[in-house]
Amino acid sequence: GGSNVNFNIDMTLPFLIKNETNLRLVHRIDKSTSGILILAKTKDVAREITYQFKSNIIMKKYWAVVLGKPKKNKGKVIISLAKKKSAGLEKMVADPEGSNYAETFYKVLESKKDLSLIEILPKTGRKHQIRVHLQSIDIPILGDNKYYIRDKKLHNIKSSNLHLHAKEIKFILNKKKYFFDAKLPRHFINTMQLQGFNEKYYL
Repeated sequence: GGSNVNFNIDMTLPFLIKNETNLRLVHRIDKSTSGILILAKTKDVAREITYQFKSNIIMKKYWAVVLGKPKKNKGKVIISLAKKKSAGLEKMVADPEGSNYAETFYKVLESKKDLSLIEILPKTGRKHQIRVHLQSIDIPILGDNKYYIRDKKLHNIKSSNLHLHAKEIKFILNKKKYFFDAKLPRHFINTMQLQGFNEKYYL
């Protein structure tokens, strides 16, 4: 759900029911983000997975193609976030003095020309956390038309698709380990091919 969304994931769930199982959405990703989304088949599982997300127990790994390259090849961003309205639009902004603590780890996998492939592990799960945190260290995500103020030096590199992908999720449920990995979407792969990234990352 959200602004300009007329048909959301919750509305599709009744069409996915099998054997009278009610599916429950237990976490969310931005509407423009590709990758893994978890649905629970029972109330007990939904309650446990929701708790693990809120407690930051679940390991989430994202990949992003960003503009530029960070000063360090790996590090973390710790900046609280807050909602702010500007020109009638609601956005999340960095709020160093705020109470909504947010922490994101990142690592550069490869840099080519004016772009970098970044691996991201968000320790917390604030709304638009990855997008705002990366923008705050001057490496905005390619295709993020909500948070990226275009740099004239990079005017030739643009995309209408957000290059942020929920790639992996790991968690333990009833003493069983679960691991999910989602393949990169076509627009992500096309960008990497065009910019000459190592094919080991997308083949």
